Amino acid sequence: MIAMNWKEVTGHEKITERIRNMIKARQFPNAVIFSGAEGIGKRKVAEITAMALLCENENAPCGNCDSCRAFIKNSHSDFYLLEPDRTKANPIIKIEQVRELQREVAMMPVMSNSRTVLIDDAEYMNGASQNCLLKTLEEPTGLTKFILITSKMSRLLMTIRSRCMIINFERLSEEEIIKVLEEQNIENAKKISLISNGSLGQAIKLAQNEGLQIREDVLNFLESLIKMNVEDIFSRGKELSSKSKEYFREWIINLQKILRDILITGTKTEKKYYYNRDITERLAVIKENYSDAMIFSMLKETAETERRLNSNMTLQLLMESYFMRMKKETAKEE
Repeated sequence: MIAMNWKEVTGHEKITERIRNMIKARQFPNAVIFSGAEGIGKRKVAEITAMALLCENENAPCGNCDSCRAFIKNSHSDFYLLEPDRTKANPIIKIEQVRELQREVAMMPVMSNSRTVLIDDAEYMNGASQNCLLKTLEEPTGLTKFILITSKMSRLLMTIRSRCMIINFERLSEEEIIKVLEEQNIENAKKISLISNGSLGQAIKLAQNEGLQIREDVLNFLESLIKMNVEDIFSRGKELSSKSKEYFREWIINLQKILRDILITGTKTEKKYYYNRDITERLAVIKENYSDAMIFSMLKETAETERRLNSNMTLQLLMESYFMRMKKETAKEE
């Protein structure tokens, strides 16, 4: 971890003010859920909140006390981080991890007056893990504060939600995202902000992982799919298979967003509800080649292919099979 303070948070002024006031008044609840879209800063706010709860001084986090210095060095004895192993094909927080957490929080705090637990991507707890955690939440001691972070609130048990204060984080504005991107000297800040869907994390990911190039490649694919033959399909599959699975996953995510935008193109939907509102005219041209039924079928095939990315199927074979099915969908109404 690096040195952190409230000034480092982008946006969410009302939320951070509320949290600071609760901490100052010693009224921070035993358990809270930070809920909102991915990449909008929930984890950053949660870490600063945890640091502040453990801080020895009134203006928390001060960044200078023994507690803050230990937190910054990731060596605080009273802070516990629980998160899924994101290197796994199917990340999960297992019941064994929750039991280990329970053993830790059962001990008295060492450096601070209480312990703080941060559970990131809490939706990855399975049913057994959530029920195990519930027992701890049902019998709060006051010596442990729990902060759960999730972008998929519906996956958390209602009994978990009912025992936590829920703080909902809104998406960031385009101006807030542009400001951060420009401070980092990232090119095409305005264009990236338009397609980041209010997520700073997504915006930075787009900038670092050729996001605009991937989108352009997807658009070119949709524009040429109608005319592609079998040889073109296999050539396209071979070309993309030279990339990584993560690259293809981003490719698929972009395709899903573009197909969704094409569906609402020509309707009375306001431009602000588009994922790709900077290219609506181009989307309208692409839509001329596809019926709504075709697009729905393509979305279904794309979702299935995204699921198969976690299988042992070779990337080239997966892509070739996917593109052949996509081509088949366009041929149904020719």
